[in-house]
Amino acid sequence: MSQTMLDTYLRLPRRRYFSALEWHAVAIGSIAAAVLIIGYGFGFEPLQMIIPGFPTMKARTAAALMALSVSFLMSLRGSNRSRWGSAAVAAVLAVLLAHMWATRSLSTGADAWSIIPSDATIFCLLIGAVTLVVINLRPGWSLAAGVLALVAATPALFRIFGLFLFQGAPDANSPLNTMALHTATLIAWFMLVCVMLHPRLGFGRVVLQASLRGRLLRRALPVVVVLPVVAAAISLALSMTHNWASEALFAVNAAISVTLAALLIWWLSSLVEGWQAEANEQASRLSRANEALEQYASSAAHDLKAPARHVLLYGELLEEALAKDDLATARRHARSIRDSAREMPNIIDGMLDYSRSAFTRITLSENSLSELVQAAARQNAGDLESTGAQITVLHEVRMRCDSTLMTTVFHNLITNAIKNRRRDRPLAVRIDGVRDETGVRISIEDNGVGFDPDFAVVAFNPLARGVHTAGEGTGIGLATCRTIIQSHGGQIRIDPNWRNGARVEFTLPDKRPA
Repeated sequence: MSQTMLDTYLRLPRRRYFSALEWHAVAIGSIAAAVLIIGYGFGFEPLQMIIPGFPTMKARTAAALMALSVSFLMSLRGSNRSRWGSAAVAAVLAVLLAHMWATRSLSTGADAWSIIPSDATIFCLLIGAVTLVVINLRPGWSLAAGVLALVAATPALFRIFGLFLFQGAPDANSPLNTMALHTATLIAWFMLVCVMLHPRLGFGRVVLQASLRGRLLRRALPVVVVLPVVAAAISLALSMTHNWASEALFAVNAAISVTLAALLIWWLSSLVEGWQAEANEQASRLSRANEALEQYASSAAHDLKAPARHVLLYGELLEEALAKDDLATARRHARSIRDSAREMPNIIDGMLDYSRSAFTRITLSENSLSELVQAAARQNAGDLESTGAQITVLHEVRMRCDSTLMTTVFHNLITNAIKNRRRDRPLAVRIDGVRDETGVRISIEDNGVGFDPDFAVVAFNPLARGVHTAGEGTGIGLATCRTIIQSHGGQIRIDPNWRNGARVEFTLPDKRPA
């Protein structure tokens, strides 16, 4: 189904241009641009140094940070042109930084653009540019890109702690001695947030997922990144204040590192112990769910027997009609057998979908309402086009959910709307989202025949079918929707007071219960 054909029956709100990562990159580039334009263009010196007495951000550094931000923003676009453009910007920047590093001893100018940044600043920016080239041209090298990002962020982190501890460079000959505080902050910010969470690397998806691995990484990684830097800064401060030798410096650094690492391991073990208790509770819930599933299987087996009985009954009647040479009656019984046989695979498929929705592992991610509806509409493309239906998303919201399962929810609800449409007017489906302090509330309205008030009470029970859809569905679709929504920690309901068709509402909390 082409995008042009999809647009004929699907209306989406205008996409919000910036995502969360893009806002981070825009903020970093904007700060660098402010330093470059206001600090150097208009001579506003406090912007160059942030804190009086600390080193200033060089004009070349600000321009390089702007180029990195532009390259990162281009890398987030999905087209090959943007990807190659991002790699080209990063590669040109890497070449310029390498040339700057090689010829810094020959620079003798006194204007702002002639002042060369420190070796550490050039090193961090150069590694950042190389990392963006790797991300764009070799996305399979995600581990190498992550290592490069950490290598570039470490000197900047050390510089931040050093500036606060020593009020300047700890050593006049240090390669960090001319790195400004805001330079170090922007480099660490860019490497640890933008680069490490880049969608092509996959680190962000793993860290933000709701699994035990993701929860452990979210708590451990910040501590692991900062721990050695803090240990080195503390040991260096002690060595400078007491004028210790290198052997004493090594001993202090090792002692601090071992102590902090032991505390980290102890803290992580306590977290794992708590999560193990949650896992035991989850196993208990699973045992109760299995009992409910057994009851459901018994009910499903009863419903599956009905088509089988119809096949046997009409088979006997068919034999009698053929014995009497009554071909018209025989054809009618044959059609009844065919209809009953067709119903059985639909019931079985619905049971499989329902069971999968109950036991599928959920992977939470940030998704927009319009993207999920668009994916569901593609699955219903044929029916939507043939019926002349129109789907409208009124307002855009972002929600934390499993994209595959939530697409199934919208697919089932759109399918129900198609089955329950009125024949005297085109089907119109309106989908809206509202955000509050706890999460989002989604509503799906249509102008079809609606639900009978008595059926609305049992609509989400497995194998329940309304009068309007009798013989057309399996009674599993709404039950599957309820299972998926409840597994996300939300609730789903039918509005019994809606009289202009059908209205289904469900909620999705931002934080899914354990």
